[in-house]
Parts: sequence; C-alpha cells; structure tokens
Amino acid sequence: MFHVETKGKIFSNKALKDNQSIYSGSEVDIIYSKELGLAKTVFKKDRRLKENISSSEYLPHSKRKHTLVSLLYSFARALMFAYKHKMIEKIISKKSKILDFGSGTGDFLLYMKRKNHQVYGVEPNKAAREISSKNGIIPFENLKQLQGAKFHTITLWHVLEHLQDPSKAIKSFHKMLDKEGVLIVAVPNLESHDALHYKNFWAALDVPRHLWHFTPKGLLKIVQENGFSFAKVFPLWFDTLYISYLSERNRSKKFALIRGVFKGIYFNLKSFKTKKYSSLAFVFRKTSP
Repeated sequence: MFHVETKGKIFSNKALKDNQSIYSGSEVDIIYSKELGLAKTVFKKDRRLKENISSSEYLPHSKRKHTLVSLLYSFARALMFAYKHKMIEKIISKKSKILDFGSGTGDFLLYMKRKNHQVYGVEPNKAAREISSKNGIIPFENLKQLQGAKFHTITLWHVLEHLQDPSKAIKSFHKMLDKEGVLIVAVPNLESHDALHYKNFWAALDVPRHLWHFTPKGLLKIVQENGFSFAKVFPLWFDTLYISYLSERNRSKKFALIRGVFKGIYFNLKSFKTKKYSSLAFVFRKTSP
C-alpha cells in the first residue's frame, strides 16, 4: 500500500553529508547520515502530529475513485504482483506460510493465496482492514495477535519506512520466522536517480508519513545486524513511473502524468547500468536462531 502526495520547501543539496538536512518543511526536517546510510524525519513541534500521521488512513488510488490514474495504477499493480511472484518463487517454497506486514487492502495476499500459499496479514489501518475482509483476506490488527505463530516468509512492501523503530520490528520478524525463513523488504531508494533529480520534491520522501529513508547500505546494515543474510535484490519498475508522476505534480508541472511516465522510463533505463532504481525489494534469509 502506498500513496504519496507531498510538497516541501526548497533546499540546497550539493552533497549528502553526515547529519545534513536534506529536507526542510514547516513541520519536519529530514536529517541524513552518510555513515549510517539512512535519513530520519525529525518533527519540529507537536509530537501528536507524528502519532496522527503514523495512523492516518489513506488508501491506494485504485480504492478511492475511478480515474485514468486509478485505472493505470490498478493495471500496473496487477503486473507488479505477477512480477513479485516470479522474483520470489525460486526462493520461497511452494505452499509457504506467508505473513504480509502492512497488508493494506489485502490484494497481494489474495494473489498469493490464488498461488496456493497460506496467507496472513497484519494491518493497523481500520479502513484498509475492512476492505481486505470484503476481499476475503481477514488481517490482524497487530503482531501481538499472532504471538507464537511461525512463518516461512514475511513481506513488507513499502512499510518499514513508516515504522517508529525499524530495528525492533526486524527483531520481531526474526522471532516469527522458521529456521532459514525469508524476509522480503521493499523500500524507496534515497540514492535513486529520481531522488537526486527531484530532491525535496521527490514524492517518495512522503513527509511526514515516512519516518525513515533508506539507502541500500543503510537497509542492509539494519537487517543483517539482526540475524539475516542478504540473498538478492530486485527493482520495482513501476514504482519509478508512479513516483516520477507524483513528483512532477509536487513541482506543479503541466501534463504531470505524461512527464512522469517519460522521466520514469528514462530513470529505469539509466538504472540498468547503475542499479540506482527508485524502489528496491531486498530478500534476506534468517541465519541465526
């Protein structure tokens, strides 16, 4: 589940250095650490804002209204489900027990259920849970309701960046996985070509909803420090197009959809060589007990 629409003040960003502010808005700053390979959203004023944002109810375009964008979004998402399944089918076993954390409206789990996997979801958003239940996927509200359960695969599709404490969450997932279980984490790439191009207008910053912002180095460090080994990484192609479209909107450009699609294609082509895709899905295996 991801939907991003945000604007911010312009900042100067010639080089990313330790503890440099790479975004400055009226409510939040984003502070980047090169050493850690990640950035954190820092709230300036009312801490209640963070609590409200972290539980805010916002749904994908496809669940909101029937527009050209929503139709394209639904089509692209269907293609991405097939692509994700193809990428991970050689890693996860047949009829795996899968937990999707931040399962949203349940569409990914419904797809995997049709592929004969045993699926479970966790989704704190009440509106999303209700839609998911209508789709035949009944999610839990939190991990505590799954205490003692074990899974072969746990997935997070653009969820880790929303969590207050990513390291603590990964430790919890480690305990819930079978021996040599698989953890799949997809996040926006702070070092991507579109991120460097759009800078503070980059929609995947999604301030103030995204509390963390990862480079590949930063994500690998956090996950590997908590009992996992890196297995593979694959790009999420359509995310580049969608984020570029929203970033063009953030810049108030005319023909944002057309501009975004063409720029997204350009960034994807450029990334064939550099691997600096807009969003990346990382696959890890559990290595320690």
